[in-house]
Amino acid sequence: MVLSPVFSESWAEVYAFFALGGFILGWVAQRGNYCFVNAMTSIFTTRSFERFGALLILFGLSALGCGLLVAFGLIPAVDQYYFNYFGGWYILVGSFIFGFGAALAGGCNLSMLYRAASGYVQNWIELFGMMIGTYVFAIGIWPFQQYTMEKGIFSTTMGGYVEYLPYDIFHSVSPMAIYATTLMIGLPLVFLGIYLQQYTKKKWLANLRMTPPGLPISMTTNPSQEAISAEKTKTDWKKEVKDLLLLKKPYGTNLATILLALDILLVFIAGAGYTFNYLVITSSDGGRFFEYILMIFGVNLFTNTPWFNDSLPIVDPSTLMVVMLCVGAFAASFLSGDFKIRIPREKKRLLIGFVGGMLVGIGVRMALGCNVGLMWTNFAQLGYDGIIFLFGMLGGVYLAVKVQERL
Repeated sequence: MVLSPVFSESWAEVYAFFALGGFILGWVAQRGNYCFVNAMTSIFTTRSFERFGALLILFGLSALGCGLLVAFGLIPAVDQYYFNYFGGWYILVGSFIFGFGAALAGGCNLSMLYRAASGYVQNWIELFGMMIGTYVFAIGIWPFQQYTMEKGIFSTTMGGYVEYLPYDIFHSVSPMAIYATTLMIGLPLVFLGIYLQQYTKKKWLANLRMTPPGLPISMTTNPSQEAISAEKTKTDWKKEVKDLLLLKKPYGTNLATILLALDILLVFIAGAGYTFNYLVITSSDGGRFFEYILMIFGVNLFTNTPWFNDSLPIVDPSTLMVVMLCVGAFAASFLSGDFKIRIPREKKRLLIGFVGGMLVGIGVRMALGCNVGLMWTNFAQLGYDGIIFLFGMLGGVYLAVKVQERL
């Protein structure tokens, strides 16, 4: 399909908006310590749904924002569904492997990047492991997976509008079908996320009230920060805003969630008609950077490895977005005084990080995307692959938690 720009900005302006979007993504994620994996592990470790609820709110707000822009005719529907990839077995299996590896390594693709930019050596090792995992996938798994995709073996074969929920539900991509689907997907996610957060807060508050006098809170079940603050006197909101602006205080989970939802809308609008909005990518570039590094030594993977031959070009908005994500995270950590080169005391964490990173690399390539580039993005695209990825990732995270309990 020929690119048909929706707005009058030039390619230079599109790149600038994607750079800004990447910078905001890295900055907000770093200041909010935003991690999809931690949100899921907390379900199985501390029985807290606070951060997971925030994830559901993020998915719901992203679906509502992008869906309503399309439903009201501001953005063509093709921009929302064009890059809905083929659904199949590989999304479920890949997301499971990804969830297991990411939980083992201690972070999702997003947190790996912003923590690496904040000085965490373990995350540098994880990113290198992800590059190696991508290569392992490219030579050992992709030929088989590509065959099943082409033959439709436990897989769809068209992608695009076939993976678009308005079409799947109403057999239409009309504004009314998109509007109805947007509300059907977005609102329940937001309400469920709010409910889970409130449920967690009530549970922690109940535990606090049952704590015997003089017993340190640390000896009780770990309460969330929001639950503790709810019991304290309300702080001056002007001081609160000032501390946030001066980077004296990290962003709360919900503030970060709202800012990230606005960021994906920025990218969706800026890229309309230019990129067909594959919205936000953080995983493909790991394998591509490995390809670029080898080029320096005269090794050209694209000449003999099909996956690298089909991968995206070196210079494109998504690559710039990942680079600027790291820049934004570094800027936030440096200006707030958080930046520091950190080497884990237990050196085995480096090995575990490398193995986890390899599994992440294999999983994201098999699933055709990561927690950001497929799951979060696909909710904004009103597809169903993000739902599959969510359940597969939860399964992988759960297994990793159980394995770590035995280590």
